[in-house]
Amino acid sequence: MKILLFCRLGVQHREYAEYINAFKKVNSVQSLLLIMGREEYKLGQEVDAFDVVKDILPKQSALDAADTDLSGAAQSLKELEDRIGSNFVNRDILMDRFFRGQQRLDVDPNMVPLIWTGSRTKQFMHLVFKRIEEEIVSFDPDFVFVEPFCATTRMAWRLARENGVPAGRFMPVRFWPERLHLETGIGYDWHQVRIAYSEMTDKPMTGAEFTKVKQRLQTIRHEKIKPAYLQTEHAKGAPNFFKKLYNMRLFAGLNLWLGMRTRTCMRNPEVLPSVVNSPIAKYVRFRSGQKGKRYLLKHQTPFDEIRTKKYAIYFLHVQPEISVEGMAFDYQDQANTLRNILASLPADMDLVVKEHSPMLGYRPMEVYSQLVHMPGIIIAETHEDSHKLIDQASVVVTLTGTVALEAVLYGIPAIVLGSIYFDSFNGIYKPENLFELKKLLSNPEKLLGATEEDALRVLGSMLRASKPGRPAREDVTVKEIDFESAKVMMSELENAC
Repeated sequence: MKILLFCRLGVQHREYAEYINAFKKVNSVQSLLLIMGREEYKLGQEVDAFDVVKDILPKQSALDAADTDLSGAAQSLKELEDRIGSNFVNRDILMDRFFRGQQRLDVDPNMVPLIWTGSRTKQFMHLVFKRIEEEIVSFDPDFVFVEPFCATTRMAWRLARENGVPAGRFMPVRFWPERLHLETGIGYDWHQVRIAYSEMTDKPMTGAEFTKVKQRLQTIRHEKIKPAYLQTEHAKGAPNFFKKLYNMRLFAGLNLWLGMRTRTCMRNPEVLPSVVNSPIAKYVRFRSGQKGKRYLLKHQTPFDEIRTKKYAIYFLHVQPEISVEGMAFDYQDQANTLRNILASLPADMDLVVKEHSPMLGYRPMEVYSQLVHMPGIIIAETHEDSHKLIDQASVVVTLTGTVALEAVLYGIPAIVLGSIYFDSFNGIYKPENLFELKKLLSNPEKLLGATEEDALRVLGSMLRASKPGRPAREDVTVKEIDFESAKVMMSELENAC
């Protein structure tokens, strides 16, 4: 099997290397890793797992030419859009954290000089598109590994699909430990679970399968099961200042630690200028993050006080993130989204907001200040159990969060504003616009939550649509793919091809 892998971040090299090393124990595999940047190229070679590693970062001279001539790249990208059938270029650029269209929340936009103009950005996309398609055509892969978290990787996914090559990644399954599925959608489409859910009425669970799913539902409610990544260091929020500097030095050496890597910022949008990357800048951001964190903790309300009220609840998302900018584009300004939700609720109902723990120390204080000063918003304690908050709520509102699935398991109605595989499940409502959202929230107590049968159907569908195995990912405890998991994963790839 021939596998092409494309990534932008150093952490992905290790994950992809784990896949390739595991697959080689099962079958013959040829691998080609495409990366962008000198440091990433070195990391790709150091893991010593791929047959070929190529750096496809466009040259600075080619990008400089775009500053005086936009028409060529723009026309090429328009032709690409016509081929693929999706108006994606401008939209993807605007939600790309590396082009600064969707800026990291802990970086002051005024500190980032205007390096990536519209012409330069489009030329960058144009050159990357040409190189990726050349590699797809020449290598002729059976599968493309790509995680669609930025504009260039989403473009690679679309190019692979347009050339008849399946693309995607392996995902762990929510609520079912030691199971996985192959996600080939550009977001989180999980077509197999949608199919399994729709077929469940004609092919209901019986016998051992029904018993297994019923016991799992009871276990989830009793143990209040959480995603695996909430058990890691990442889930605690921003690291302390010295740990952050130490990790940076280990990751890319002295150049990145001192901010010297920013010399490449003119040709690589992933690299911030030295005023952002230097130790002093990191310290300033650390202090700012701690200020926001202290402000949030100061204005939190204990659950014992919240439970006495009638409330809807919204769980803040990590941002920037594909599940926000990509799958809930119209609602990506979460402060404004909360303002619209609050304005739609009846006067006797509060809106409880809970921060996502990985964002502690990253989100600026100004965001929290907006929330605190909205009459009717209550800030829940960040480390409070989501199961308890959901179980006592009148309705759960989310962009694309799996808290909607938790709501289903407790029979609480949920409203999903973005596009996600479970947005059509019973007990979940999907408004198409703000007018429909207002109608749903005008009287939340009339919304119907999922039944016990619906909850079992959801868990059963996930069971049927997944396979036994544990993918190696940075946000879970698994660090090595075992042989049995590798066989399952290879089989899934072969079926996809």
